[in-house]
Amino acid sequence: MQNAEQRRLELQRKKQKLAELKSIRQKDEESRVQNLLRTNENGAAQNGASHRQTLSSEQMEEILREVGISAEPTIREESPAPPRGAHAENHLNPMSASASNPRISSLLSVDLEFSTVQTASTDNKDSAIYSKGTQTDDERISVGEFSLGSQEFDYDDDMIMPVDHGQFRGRAHSHDQDSPLPYNEEIAKLLGQAKHVDKALQRQDTEEKKSTHVQTVQPLSEEERNRLTLDPEFLDSFNRSCKVIGRALNEDIDIFINYTKDPYEKAVASDDLLHLAQVYYDETWTAKRLVTGMAFSEHHPDLLAVSYGPCDVPNEPPGVIVVWNTKSKRITAEFIVYCQSEIQSVAFARFHAHLLLAGCESGQICVWDNRLTSRKLPINRSPLTTQAHTQPVSCLAVVGTKNAHNFVSLSRDGRICSWNVDNLTQPVDGKELMTKEGKPASATRMSFPIGEMQTFVVGTDTGEILAASRNGADPAVIKTDVCYKGHSGTLTGIEFHRASGVVDFSHLFISSSHDWTIKLWSTKDANLKFSFESHPDLVLDVAWSPVHPAVFASIDADGNIFVWNLNEDVEGPVARLRAGAEGDTVYMNKLIWSADGKHVFVGDDEGRVHMYDVRESLYVLKSEEWNRFARVLSDMKESNEEAEKYNM
Repeated sequence: MQNAEQRRLELQRKKQKLAELKSIRQKDEESRVQNLLRTNENGAAQNGASHRQTLSSEQMEEILREVGISAEPTIREESPAPPRGAHAENHLNPMSASASNPRISSLLSVDLEFSTVQTASTDNKDSAIYSKGTQTDDERISVGEFSLGSQEFDYDDDMIMPVDHGQFRGRAHSHDQDSPLPYNEEIAKLLGQAKHVDKALQRQDTEEKKSTHVQTVQPLSEEERNRLTLDPEFLDSFNRSCKVIGRALNEDIDIFINYTKDPYEKAVASDDLLHLAQVYYDETWTAKRLVTGMAFSEHHPDLLAVSYGPCDVPNEPPGVIVVWNTKSKRITAEFIVYCQSEIQSVAFARFHAHLLLAGCESGQICVWDNRLTSRKLPINRSPLTTQAHTQPVSCLAVVGTKNAHNFVSLSRDGRICSWNVDNLTQPVDGKELMTKEGKPASATRMSFPIGEMQTFVVGTDTGEILAASRNGADPAVIKTDVCYKGHSGTLTGIEFHRASGVVDFSHLFISSSHDWTIKLWSTKDANLKFSFESHPDLVLDVAWSPVHPAVFASIDADGNIFVWNLNEDVEGPVARLRAGAEGDTVYMNKLIWSADGKHVFVGDDEGRVHMYDVRESLYVLKSEEWNRFARVLSDMKESNEEAEKYNM
């Protein structure tokens, strides 16, 4: 292989010189042929066409030399090789060697005859190195050249002529003779050398192909596939990869946005402010189940946890929680967990990003870790003791700061417990909520002001709203400080004002009831601020917008979704939409806003969660919205004072 590489480099260096020599030889050859033709024509004209000219030995030798045929005869005896250091004139030219040898000169008069020229040809292969392809033809043999692949080969100083049957041995140079004679034995030898080189190159190519060959993936057997599909780590990695690809393929880009429209323009039609964007539903896990609770994650605002009640299908878990990805166009359930008790409420642990909390019908508190995707049952649950809850847990809340926070739960019997999420063996404290009259309060809903962890309000079955504080002197009882009376039916929803801005409205809260009304209250006094009475049926839930100070939404048992903007109208909603097909009644049970205020989520009794897009004017605020709402509240207060004077 090393010799072949050296030869290739040497041939490249001589290529230009050989091209020039070939051009000169071709011109000389053409000149000799023309001179020979002119000589023959002149001789024929002198002696006549029927007479043949007799040539001397010297002329015959000259003619044969010009056409590339050697005049030397076949010599049976081998002559000794000339010394290696002899001059080129004594051994390069066969004619000069024969002239100095009397035996050879005496044999020049032998008869000549035509013989068959042996040729060999192989496929030509264009490459920069020697290859299998070796091609020879009469024309190139006549000028002393051979074709090995795409490289031109010629005699050089290292090529020794073989000696066979009395032929002279010596080193031939194409530029030292006019028409060198290629021997068939030499061609055979060169072809053999090319074959050896080609075999070595073939082995090298085979080794390179083996080194670069890509291993084909062998299909798994049935046993291997079954074992892999049961591996929790594989399933976790596979599900996570599917979610990443799904998010990449479902980027939400609004290509129909109209920049010429006024985003603050008031809608002409009342239902133009709401648009159904998505329905989250799973035939296996949520079908025919009542939505009992909804909560967004503060760490991952795209995740919505929804708790579902029992279904009529036998052997199905009575309580299910599905965590939906609300940013994906494709309906995607990020996590699905369940327990063996009906779930009444759900919440994310604010300061534990991976924990999911639930309050059960049995009175237990259950905890799941979404990092353990293969585990569907709770990783921890509270015991059934009298120190904790013995009635259904209707509300959950995580209040406080990262360094000082509590997980608070409320049950229907009015018992409030504080928990350490890392230890549910027993509550940190448990107290009974009492009315001013000293009676146990049957609580249904609870709400804490933003940034507050001690004071709270609770709605009851009787329609009363109780304001209390967890910091009481009695370690077993919480006595209410203020009682808000105005509703005549069970409280179904209660929530403090959530939007923060230039004016503080955190003292406001709203409530909904089975008495078909929504009422506005303030912790500064127990008087009713305003009553909204536009719903045609039981009002089942109400929630403030997290960004707009004057906007809230409500739902009723007739399937109506109302969106209110008190800066625009206090007598009726600015948007009204009926869920479901025309003529159908959908029982709406739970309501929640997205953290950015762009979407409203409503859960029904069929296991569906409806996501509605709201108009930009409801979450893109003008600077005067806060002051306008303050004036609206002032007008409400004046109207109430005038009504009281009139009633007196």
